[in-house]
Amino acid sequence: MMIAERFTKEAREAVKTAVREAEQNHAAEVGVEHLLLALLDAPALAGFDLPRDELETAFRDYRRKGGLTKADSEALRGLGIDVDAVIESAEQSLGTGVLRPGPRRRWFGMPLEPAFKKALENSLRESRDLGHNYLGVAHILLALLQGKGIVAEVLTERGVTYEELRKRAASARAR
Repeated sequence: MMIAERFTKEAREAVKTAVREAEQNHAAEVGVEHLLLALLDAPALAGFDLPRDELETAFRDYRRKGGLTKADSEALRGLGIDVDAVIESAEQSLGTGVLRPGPRRRWFGMPLEPAFKKALENSLRESRDLGHNYLGVAHILLALLQGKGIVAEVLTERGVTYEELRKRAASARAR
């Protein structure tokens, strides 16, 4: 069975919404941050404090810094490198947004970032590991938390843990 055939209606809609999020934000590619924004109203995230405007700000800052997470910036700061000063200097010399990744070649529609594709692959693994015969939004969220990028960082900072979401996904099956 192909991966797309396992997607629930909600998971399919989340992927479509992620593409729309990317288009509305004039992004070069559909990224995992667009996928998270598409999933904010998912029942699996009920009870977590995830203000959309805070997440969008974190994602804009991440893109502006050329894909560096807070952890990356802190590591560089530990080496004596002030990432914000470097970015400010680069933008003054070369223009705002100079460090944002450029678009990849498009074959059709919006291109997908490798991390986006990897998240979908990992969501299938999560579904299988839980013994589910479908791929739902909870599986996608679990896959997003596996990554080491901005989405995992902002979710973890706001108390969303892999362990808690996995418990919720497992109990959803038991109902």
